[in-house]
Amino acid sequence: TNTEMKSGSLKLANNTSKTMEGSSHYSHADESTNESTYAHFAIAMKETKAIKSVRLVSIFFLFCVIPIAIGVYLYTANAEDEEFENQYFEFANKVLESIGATLENSFGALDNLATSVVAAAHAANQTFPNIRVANFGIHAAKTLSLSRAKIIVMCPVVKGGQFEAWHNWTLQEGRTWVDETVNVQKTDPNYFGPIVEEYLTRDEIHTRNGATEAIGVHLPSWQAYPIVPTWPPYNYDYITGLTYTTAHTEMLEKGSIVITTPYLNPDPNDEAAMENAISTAGWLYERLHPDEEPLEPASDLYFPIFDDLNTFETDTSKTSPVATFGVTFYWRDMIRDILPESAKGILVVVDCPCSASFTYRLDGSETTLMGRGDLHESKYNDMELTSVITQLDSFRIRQTSYSGPGLDDETCPIAFRIYPSQATEDQYMTNNSLIYSGFTVLICLTAALLFVIYDRYQERRQKVFMESAEKNDAVVSALFPAAIREKLYANQQTQREMEKKGGGMRALDGNNAPIAELYTDTTVMFADIAGFTAWASAREASDVFTLLESIYFEFDLLAKKYRVFKVETVGDSYVAVCGLPEPRKDHAVVMAQFSAECRDKLVGLTKELAKSLGPGTESIKMRFGLNSGPTTAGVLRGERSRFQLFGDTTNTAARMESTSFPDCIQASQKTADLLVEAGKSSWITKRNDLVAAKGKGNMVAYWVEPSGTVKRDSLSESRRVALRQFGVPEDRLEHLIDFNTEILDHLLLDLMVYNKTVDAAQAKSGRKVIRREDSSEEMKRYGFDRTTPRESVLEVIPIPKLDDKQDSPKRKSSTDKALDMKVKNQLHDFVTQVAHYHSNDNPFHNFDHATHVAMSVRKLLARILKPLHQQEVSRSNNGSRSVASKAAKFDKILRSTYVLTSDPLIQFAVYFSALIHDARHPGVSNGTLSNEGNEMAIRFNHKSCAEQNSVVVVWDLFLSDRYDALRDAMFGGNMERLRRFRQIVVNSVLATDIFDRELRDVRERRWTKAFSDDDVSALSTGSQEMESVEGDLRATIVIEYIIQASDVVHTMQHWTVYQRWNKRLFCEMMSAYQAGRADKDPSEGWYGGELWFFDNYIIPLAQKLKECGVFGVSCDEVLDYARDNRLEWEQKGKEIVKQWMEESS
Repeated sequence: TNTEMKSGSLKLANNTSKTMEGSSHYSHADESTNESTYAHFAIAMKETKAIKSVRLVSIFFLFCVIPIAIGVYLYTANAEDEEFENQYFEFANKVLESIGATLENSFGALDNLATSVVAAAHAANQTFPNIRVANFGIHAAKTLSLSRAKIIVMCPVVKGGQFEAWHNWTLQEGRTWVDETVNVQKTDPNYFGPIVEEYLTRDEIHTRNGATEAIGVHLPSWQAYPIVPTWPPYNYDYITGLTYTTAHTEMLEKGSIVITTPYLNPDPNDEAAMENAISTAGWLYERLHPDEEPLEPASDLYFPIFDDLNTFETDTSKTSPVATFGVTFYWRDMIRDILPESAKGILVVVDCPCSASFTYRLDGSETTLMGRGDLHESKYNDMELTSVITQLDSFRIRQTSYSGPGLDDETCPIAFRIYPSQATEDQYMTNNSLIYSGFTVLICLTAALLFVIYDRYQERRQKVFMESAEKNDAVVSALFPAAIREKLYANQQTQREMEKKGGGMRALDGNNAPIAELYTDTTVMFADIAGFTAWASAREASDVFTLLESIYFEFDLLAKKYRVFKVETVGDSYVAVCGLPEPRKDHAVVMAQFSAECRDKLVGLTKELAKSLGPGTESIKMRFGLNSGPTTAGVLRGERSRFQLFGDTTNTAARMESTSFPDCIQASQKTADLLVEAGKSSWITKRNDLVAAKGKGNMVAYWVEPSGTVKRDSLSESRRVALRQFGVPEDRLEHLIDFNTEILDHLLLDLMVYNKTVDAAQAKSGRKVIRREDSSEEMKRYGFDRTTPRESVLEVIPIPKLDDKQDSPKRKSSTDKALDMKVKNQLHDFVTQVAHYHSNDNPFHNFDHATHVAMSVRKLLARILKPLHQQEVSRSNNGSRSVASKAAKFDKILRSTYVLTSDPLIQFAVYFSALIHDARHPGVSNGTLSNEGNEMAIRFNHKSCAEQNSVVVVWDLFLSDRYDALRDAMFGGNMERLRRFRQIVVNSVLATDIFDRELRDVRERRWTKAFSDDDVSALSTGSQEMESVEGDLRATIVIEYIIQASDVVHTMQHWTVYQRWNKRLFCEMMSAYQAGRADKDPSEGWYGGELWFFDNYIIPLAQKLKECGVFGVSCDEVLDYARDNRLEWEQKGKEIVKQWMEESS
């Protein structure tokens, strides 16, 4: 084959040279043809060698088939063994963990019941033992459900001197609670068993042998659930009447929870033991479901009750139990419903040193008693996983929340031992190892056959390739000289080799050298925005890019001015270099000047941007880092090629930036030396401390200030001063007023255009537009002054509907319009007045916070999703019925909520509400106002005092004559619009009172009705009028939840933002405490209170915003921030509170 290729190439070369005769390029073509012939021959030889190599490898591979098959078999078998062991231990750990969790839940339920009992006794001025808890049966029924128990009995501690009083008390109160509990049993859906209609009572403490002596300590049964008719419902002595009195003694002496030795576990061959067990379990036969076996191991649990609600002390030398709960439970209930259905044959051996052990088998959710004793297979002894009952918390995967009495670890400690069985192992031992081995052999044989076919194909392909290459070479030889042609061949060959390796870059050989060079004298600058992530977390993506583009555009202009080369921008970092590609000696001086002017330009730019991007923008600063030295620079060819810097000089410049301070320029020793050499020693000041640079160790650094004014070495003092100034400075207040006026200006323009469009459409349709004279007296007579704001809160606010064919009424853009100067001035004056309605003495409830809330409102409104397009709903209908149904429901939700973004009146009202919701805030909670008997609390009936007051004072201001032009611009004399505007404001502001339980419960019910799957499905089947009301309900709820989330949005933003506002709120509450307006020092519960607030309000609220689907995936960010802040507060909160206290002192 090779000979034929060579022969064909020579013939083609001769023919080519003949065609070139008579041409001036004849000799050149003849020479180049010979060269190309040998080049093609070399390629052919190389390909032939490659094929031979592959043949040898394939033959070797065939000889390796048997070892490979054996290896596959062993590997698969070992993998199954490993999977069996891993899965078993996962199940075993889950069993122990679940038993611990079940016991903890039981203890927690009993602890809650004990707290309720003691609290009820204190509230009724009753003292132990003579107490009776009203509705005990209801509380006990819930406790039984949580603790998986069968009966619960409360037994007060009665001592000798209390007998007569106790007998009189039981004679007086006994039948009352029994009848009350019987009524509970009649209505309890979880109760299974007969109802007691008649019962025998004994008013003296007794046992089966009669009345007990009035000496010593006794535990008479008292209130219980359920009532058992086989014995008197109360006064049975648990100490002298039961055989295992040790449990009661341990409980009374130690104040610990005691679990008795398991009983109802008789030897089947012992008739007497079986009869005794049947007798003991007799009362349970009629109280268990038919599928529950009464004669299985059970125990009693004794839970101590202490009279002091404010202590967790269980040392009986300091405090003793005043009563106990006796609870009977089956051990099967402790280990049921634990494992998935895939789990088979897991054995649980319950071992007690004081009685016989017993074994349960778990098959998924089913639990089966195998019998008395340890019944596991001995071959699984080495896989035992065991734990004593008091050590089950070591298997827990979550932190415990139980804080009640501990479990006694000395009285017959029960142990659990977990084993697999043959059934467990059989799940994972298969024939896969043999199947895989055979399949491996088949693959190897198939691969050999395919290679034979491929080998023949490759020979033919190689022949065709040579013929084609010779033709192409003839054309190239006629077009290019030999030297250029060889470079093209070399480049093509290199490109093919790189493509075979998976890349598209060019090889770095002598003929194709990379574009790179070493520059010996350069200065590199890194600049980074300090606190950028925290600032961006409160803004829309468009605002973030507006900031970065504005800053970097100005920096680019300065770079051209100073002839500084901009390398790249990465996020909020700006990288530049001076001294390349054009070398210059003054590179350090120029870069210092460039950095300083960039910093100064940033100050003016951020002040200007603050008007559109919001407060906090004017405080943005940048860190600058400079370093000088040699730099390698060049272009990495390939896709998206770009100019890049490499080397230690660049890395050190980055370290200088990261260790600098905001608004400061930090330079390395090398840059400082160059500035000194250039006569600029006055520009630099040595930093007092060494800089700990990552990967560089401690370094000497210098502050650079070309103006001659050096920044201070430490900012700690300035930070401390800033942290104390929580009030809004006058210049910042002006910025806030201007910013909010600008936002409301745009919203008002949209509202005016919208109103004009709607009025024109109504006039065209023949509907009369009703208008009334705009005066404050008219407005007051309209009904706004008849009720308090809280009384006028509506469950559903009527919302204008969107047309099916458009998102909103077609109207001209407002971007080319401007407000009348009188309206503009009144709007600015109104915002100014609202700003001054916020006290600067409040670190938290001030106008700065109101603006922060308003910005969040604006952000959330912008993120409400549009309804699905009709084709999307139709496309869903072509799929499964469930998918189509979900798409239709979701479309209904979006159609009822997207109107919030298309109705300017709603947007203006919600933003307006955010600005005023804390107006005239007193700096203390509503509860404090009520406790003080404050005039505000009396006026508003002690409900939502601060919120209602904010509405009233601002509404009075808004209705004054000084804002007549503003109102006319907003409503055009249409009183219906004014009424709807006020209703939105009232609902929104009152929604910020999250501690009003009545309002909170109403919102919860409305949320469930509007957004749960079942309720949405039910709502979707109503009439068109009903669907309209339901849509208004969803829109109303979304409005309220938007402002609720915005009011606490700092908890769902970057950690820095959260801590800034969290500290302000802490200081505000501390000020109230120090002024004597609060009973409790906030520092004592601030750490735990924040965790509670996250768990019970913030994270559930963020989850609701996500689950409703109205805001799309944008609420993932909110939920992630909330969870991250909660976790970081849990880790750092205690130290932070401690630091705040030190600063306040």
